[in-house]
Amino acid sequence: MGVFSPVQRVAQKLSNRIQRRLTNQRIRNGVRLVHGPAMTKLAETEVALVLVGRDVAYFLDHHIAHHRKMGVSHIVYIDNGSTDGSIDIARRWPDITIATCDANFKDHEGQIRFLANTLFLEGGWRLAIDPDELLDYPNSDHVPLPELARRMAARGHTALVAQMLDMVFDGPLTDAGELPYAEAEARFDWYNLADVTRLPYLGSDLPWAWYLEQNRITHPDIPILHGGLRKAAFDEKCSLTKHALFRVGDGVVPHPHPHVTTGVLCTDFTAVLKHYKLAGGVVARDAKLVAENRVWHPESQQRLARLAEEDMNLATFCDHHSPTVERLIDQEFLHITDAAREMLD
Repeated sequence: MGVFSPVQRVAQKLSNRIQRRLTNQRIRNGVRLVHGPAMTKLAETEVALVLVGRDVAYFLDHHIAHHRKMGVSHIVYIDNGSTDGSIDIARRWPDITIATCDANFKDHEGQIRFLANTLFLEGGWRLAIDPDELLDYPNSDHVPLPELARRMAARGHTALVAQMLDMVFDGPLTDAGELPYAEAEARFDWYNLADVTRLPYLGSDLPWAWYLEQNRITHPDIPILHGGLRKAAFDEKCSLTKHALFRVGDGVVPHPHPHVTTGVLCTDFTAVLKHYKLAGGVVARDAKLVAENRVWHPESQQRLARLAEEDMNLATFCDHHSPTVERLIDQEFLHITDAAREMLD
């Protein structure tokens, strides 16, 4: 057996590679265009909003409106089996491509996200985030996304790192009820920094550090963040760092890991993704995810177990409220260099 083991290893690697290709092709074949153009070619500084969702009707309208105002020119929405009218809501927006994908998100999240970013778009930039997240960055009211993309590209930078900040309501969760997403954005204004932990972008012992090592950074203090509010309240081991905005080009691979795009040069400031996962009937949403066994991590089960015990006031786990981008920079949740300040002026 010792003589043949190297041959067997080569054969196994080849077999695994073939199986991955067959799986990827099967997932691609399961994507069905249901609305909008099959291909949109973006100009160099145009930004497309890329969304993957299942039963995200609560979030879609306000999420799209927020990022349209910031300058996105096209939207790709991949629906993964919604039953709440998400597709009908998405159809109301112009310049949108809507497709369905029947692959199990729990098992194939990476492939689905990759296809969302590549199958219907060419060129330009991607804002690839989730419907329960709202982006903000320094001077966003004066520097819309296409202009930000232009300025970043002029400096050779191809990605913007964003940090997720869980936002919660000060009061029993049931009092928030089914507040519309736009109202939740205004009233969910408490957040936790005391339980945020920091690891270096490069050289950490994260299981997925290999993906980060495929990138370069221009700000040595940009960290990978974990924890925060959901760690304090539910003991979730949640990563808060994402490559939210990136330019598509040679060697760039969108989302081989749910939070990472590889082959990019990260710019020298970070953005915030205000995160409203705990708004809009979170208990019912988590109960459905758990019942359908649609997620690979245990976070929904952990939240549901705790929320079933009591009507929690999640603001009691927070140490700050009313975040602004500048305040988050002062609190060292976000980072920016003097050169980035100059770029954004």
